[in-house]
Amino acid sequence: MSSGGPGPVVGVDLGGTKILTRSIDPATGRAEGRVKAKTPAGPDAVLDTIVETVIGLDDWQAARAVGVGVPGFVDRNGVVDRCPNIAGWDHPVPVADTLAKRLGKPVVVANDVNCGAVAEHRVGSGRGVDDLLAVFVGTGVGGGLILDGNLIVGPRGKAAEIGHVTVVPGGRPCGCGGEGHLEAYAGRAGIDGEVRRRVAAGGTELLDELAGSGPIKSRHLAAAIEADDPTVRELLDEAADSLALVIGNAAALLDLSLVVLGGGVVDKLGEPFLDAIRASDHTGGFGRGAVEVVPAHRLDDGGAVGAAILASDRLSAGPG
Repeated sequence: MSSGGPGPVVGVDLGGTKILTRSIDPATGRAEGRVKAKTPAGPDAVLDTIVETVIGLDDWQAARAVGVGVPGFVDRNGVVDRCPNIAGWDHPVPVADTLAKRLGKPVVVANDVNCGAVAEHRVGSGRGVDDLLAVFVGTGVGGGLILDGNLIVGPRGKAAEIGHVTVVPGGRPCGCGGEGHLEAYAGRAGIDGEVRRRVAAGGTELLDELAGSGPIKSRHLAAAIEADDPTVRELLDEAADSLALVIGNAAALLDLSLVVLGGGVVDKLGEPFLDAIRASDHTGGFGRGAVEVVPAHRLDDGGAVGAAILASDRLSAGPG
């Protein structure tokens, strides 16, 4: 796949809590400029804030296009069905068309995890590998799939949604309404829910004390590990085993040789967590060693970089 013509592309990473906007060279992944803003509630306010961050870049007018990664389902026309992690975004919004009219530039919109996968494939830890799965572990668990050098999104935009693969039939409740999904065991929100359930049942948990009334963050997990808290070690062992199960099964199903792991939880917990996944006796498919597991390279700006690359590719491909 090409990266379009010369000149920068603006990349926007829309998250549940922040919006990060950068000027990207799609060919190299080099990022310059940085504008961050808190994510507001509701799609109208979000689009207003995206416009503000884009024009906040010194060289935004020189950009050929704008790429936007969003935490939701996106159709081929850049309509975002909904963003469950953004309050008030529960209906379809024509993000690409709206932003294009306001910015006067072509705009390409894609799922944020898919953007992260593209960044890792083209300018990150998966560079030179044409078949890989990127897994991002944060509040939830997302996946992006590259086969034969191409991003696979599926006819409904739901390919590689590994966070909703079942690891324990009838298990813990998932935020999507299902039960026993990977996200319920490995995502921060799932771990948070389990800790709160134990406290409600009469237990005293360090993670609950560290987080207080707010959500459990990756830094709380790291602090509890440092304190050798038995509950967090149990929960993170379950998370590692669940990830290993799904990663191994995905590798067996698709004949993958590489899986890139990123996201806030992986970044904060580091190599010990990766080693636990690699060494798990619960690894699915052909077992330990059948697939290489490596950390993501583009941590903070991967979503923005991947969005810019996808926008550049769309320009290069032309209409259609």
